[in-house]
Amino acid sequence: MLDSALIFFQEELSNYIKIKTGGQKEDIVQFAEIQPPKEITMQNNAITALLINLEEERVFRSGAAQVNHLTNAVNPAVIPMLCMNLHLMFLANFASYTEGLRLLSLVIKFFRSYRLFDQQKFPALHAEIYQLSTELVNLTFMEQGELWRALELPISPSVLYKVRMLVFQDTDIDQVETGAELGSIEIATAQL
Repeated sequence: MLDSALIFFQEELSNYIKIKTGGQKEDIVQFAEIQPPKEITMQNNAITALLINLEEERVFRSGAAQVNHLTNAVNPAVIPMLCMNLHLMFLANFASYTEGLRLLSLVIKFFRSYRLFDQQKFPALHAEIYQLSTELVNLTFMEQGELWRALELPISPSVLYKVRMLVFQDTDIDQVETGAELGSIEIATAQL
């Protein structure tokens, strides 16, 4: 589901930029390429999308391993849902600094215009994703410095968004087989 969410944003944002630039910039949003052990490369003259962090949305967190429905024996136990937020960064990697800023401005306009993404307005959204919302993340200079050092990338014009929220839930619970019941156990003692 993570891949579906990121591909959705890549395609929608690329289409938006293509429309706003009169078709001059096609497929301008690309994903970073990660080479083991830790090298991140960005495509030149493109907006690079990079998943920075995943975090659990603790407001909706359930501590139970399973949710049991005691009122109706027909309903089986289900695993509680896990809600995740994504931190998604968009970096402008252009030879022309001003061109990078112009296209990064379009990224900001896109997310300002569309703050809520749901199935009704965006049919391309994956069927398992009910809706996504975005908010701009403001980092302090210290936090920005730590992020760039951790990524081992040169500082580039960029914008960071928090995407709320992907809901993970497996509706098919695998039943654990316990094996056959044990019969009675007889203890034999030797008589001396």
